[in-house]
Amino acid sequence: MNKLNRLLAWAAFLLFAAATPSWGEIVDRVIAVVNDDVITQYELESTVDLVLKRYGQEIPPGERARIAGEARKVFLDRMIDDLLLRQEARKLGITVRDEEITNNIQDSLQRRKMSIEDLQQVLVKEGSNYEKYREATRNDLIKMKIMQREIRPRVSVTNEEIGLFYQEHRDEYEGKLRVRMQMIYLPVPAGGDPAVKEQQSAKAQTIMKRSRAGEPFEGLANEFAPATPRTGGDIGYVEKGTLNPAIDEVAFGLKQGEMSDVIETPQGFYIIRALDRRGGGSLSIKATREDVEERIYRDKMEKKYAEWVVERRQKAHIEIRL
Repeated sequence: MNKLNRLLAWAAFLLFAAATPSWGEIVDRVIAVVNDDVITQYELESTVDLVLKRYGQEIPPGERARIAGEARKVFLDRMIDDLLLRQEARKLGITVRDEEITNNIQDSLQRRKMSIEDLQQVLVKEGSNYEKYREATRNDLIKMKIMQREIRPRVSVTNEEIGLFYQEHRDEYEGKLRVRMQMIYLPVPAGGDPAVKEQQSAKAQTIMKRSRAGEPFEGLANEFAPATPRTGGDIGYVEKGTLNPAIDEVAFGLKQGEMSDVIETPQGFYIIRALDRRGGGSLSIKATREDVEERIYRDKMEKKYAEWVVERRQKAHIEIRL
């Protein structure tokens, strides 16, 4: 993953959760018209500035202007898409109630084992606040509702597609049990200073809280990686029994997308996140079919949604004034 892509991984949240930039006052003007709505220079530059500050240490000085320029183009496209999404929701009468947002956030915090106070602390550190986080959540829920109403009826999966996919990925279901994971490792030197161990432990807890508050795991892994190249912590598929027993036990107990608590070993502290789980014949025939169908379905949904966005753009009046 290149530097620009790592910056963009955080963009979806920042487009609605970005805070006021501290680098100076921006002369505001309209830079895009999307039907009856507008996007201002302040909105765009606020997002770009916050992201560049967040990942500033990773960007070589000579690359900053180029990356900022590319980021502006991508962020503006996403802001246009988000406006079209909200406009379509108004047209379809799709709304998201405040209690839906609250329930969604509470469910998310419960899964991440975080409190509201933990979330608020992380948001402040990232230059945002709870109200902006709620707006980001509202946008996510709007997208989910539109996909269920507009995209889902366009998607179907046939028995032939399920059979073909299974044959092409048979080893993923019948081979050795393995998990693809991301890992953040904070080492503790053997026989080292107890103060260093305490410092690494505290850092691990902070990383875990930031991730559970919604910050991309790959960005955190790159930030705290002890060496290069940086890969977002992705260590690929690992077979059961090949890791440190303390890590192995946790890794193969995680669900797809689930992140662990901090794992302490004599070598240091680990945080892992399961990306995928394959092989070992661990799924029943019924569960295997459901998994295959879900993978095909998810891929088709994303493709259809991308087509739907293009359709909305073609029908909209969009004027760029950069």
